[in-house]
Amino acid sequence: MKIAEIRDLVGPNLFMLRPAIKLEIDTEDAEPRVAELLAQAFVLDFPSDLSTTLALVPVTSARVLSLLTEIVHVIHDRVGAPRPDVVSREMEAPLHLAVAFAWTHRTLGKEVAQLAFSILTGDVSTLDADVERLRGYASADPAGDDRPEMLADADRSVPVIGITGTNGKTTTTRLIASILIQAGKKVGWTSSAGVFIQDEMVIEGDYTGPAGAARVFAEPEVDVAVLETARGGILMRGLGYESNDVSVVTNISPDHLGLHGVFTIDGLAEVKSIVARVTRPDGFVVLNAHDPRVLAMREMTRARPFLISRDASDEEVTRHVADNGWALAVSSGEIVWWHDGAREVLTAVSDVPITFGGRAAHMLENALCAAAACLAIGLPLDQVRAGLSAFRNKASQNRGRLNVYEVDGTTIIVDFAHNELGLEHLLGFARTFVAPDARLIAVVGTAGDRTDDVFVSLGRIAARTADLVIAKDTTKYLRGREPGEVVKLIERGIGESGIREYETASSETSGFERAREIAERGDVVALMCIEDYDTIIPRLEEIGESLS
Repeated sequence: MKIAEIRDLVGPNLFMLRPAIKLEIDTEDAEPRVAELLAQAFVLDFPSDLSTTLALVPVTSARVLSLLTEIVHVIHDRVGAPRPDVVSREMEAPLHLAVAFAWTHRTLGKEVAQLAFSILTGDVSTLDADVERLRGYASADPAGDDRPEMLADADRSVPVIGITGTNGKTTTTRLIASILIQAGKKVGWTSSAGVFIQDEMVIEGDYTGPAGAARVFAEPEVDVAVLETARGGILMRGLGYESNDVSVVTNISPDHLGLHGVFTIDGLAEVKSIVARVTRPDGFVVLNAHDPRVLAMREMTRARPFLISRDASDEEVTRHVADNGWALAVSSGEIVWWHDGAREVLTAVSDVPITFGGRAAHMLENALCAAAACLAIGLPLDQVRAGLSAFRNKASQNRGRLNVYEVDGTTIIVDFAHNELGLEHLLGFARTFVAPDARLIAVVGTAGDRTDDVFVSLGRIAARTADLVIAKDTTKYLRGREPGEVVKLIERGIGESGIREYETASSETSGFERAREIAERGDVVALMCIEDYDTIIPRLEEIGESLS
């Protein structure tokens, strides 16, 4: 038995909707004497007859978690601190167990977790000294960096829109920010590209966690905070705020499974649901009615559901509208807003440029999510309409998302598609541009931290949809894999599909250049672009014409 990690979560998280210290243990190599050690731990505060009885009881996960919970409580008793709320659970990682308890003093909380594990495993030789040391922490006022960084509701003065989901988060976030800025609002917003105040990037990098939120909250006179929130940020740090006024959940599909203890799509959905669960009761949670896991979040939130759908005849939408619920859906080529028994036309799908006239179905969902969030925050219909019509998938507005170029009669589509669903969306969209008797050339690959099955699946999807596949290696994002390993896995998927015509490339740029070299007039090149964007886009701007 060993500690997998002790982690300070600064805001709402998988365990509780407040800051928590997580103690996760790996029981795979538990010592044969573990039952005896557990019984010894009970001796500290329980009658000897109980500890003797417990020594004869089989060691189960429930028993270990129950004991850890009691140990955490008893330690707090011993050091003179109030007993915290404690939540325990079996983690998705095999043989991993965790308890999490509320904290207000980081050092004290992490030391309690360490001592709890020591007691659990029978290492109590310095218990009195450890308890005395913790008393010192408990009696002292925590320093600034020892307090949770979460922005409490009592200290928040600006509306917050939180955006999560598997795909479409960044586009939705950018579009919400753009609509609000055009409407005259001062917007602080975060994304996987950086932290922005209006259109100015103030910090570059992936800031989809609490650090990015903190930078936005620190900006004077911001009217609205728009915060993209990723799985990693929630799992590693928790949310950076106590509640939001509007939440958006775009969709849930397999991505990053096997990382940070999440191994199933249902586990991933639970993580994403935290953004919806903290929405204020008088706020709205924007949910994709087409996704069952997203729709199920209606039962987890205190807020009013605001459903979006590409099809207004969707059964869930019609039932919701009949109950005077809010919805934004497509009906006969128009985006219609139902609210409190009223029906208003927002705009035509053809007047929302990022949808390419409705050809990009996933972009239509992103637009619906963004428009719904802006309506939910109180923006007038005409301002939302104007904002939708002004936003395009150009590199200057929506970097790396369906950036489409024409080069000498060939259409080239550059997209940050990085998982299976993203590739399906990209290739389905790209196919609509292919001229009769022309080819779709797919350049595929992603970061090395995906499971083997993901790369094999990418190969299958590409082979099934494209006419020629170029499997590209990664140079920047190997993440533990050997050069060429990613390509071999993609090749396996291509082979399983019975397609023999494919090529390989040692990098993203070389794959792009090879696709350009072999592409003919009428062909379409679809590129999964995750690392060489800053090389490829300037080249396309130089030699081609943007169609976005």
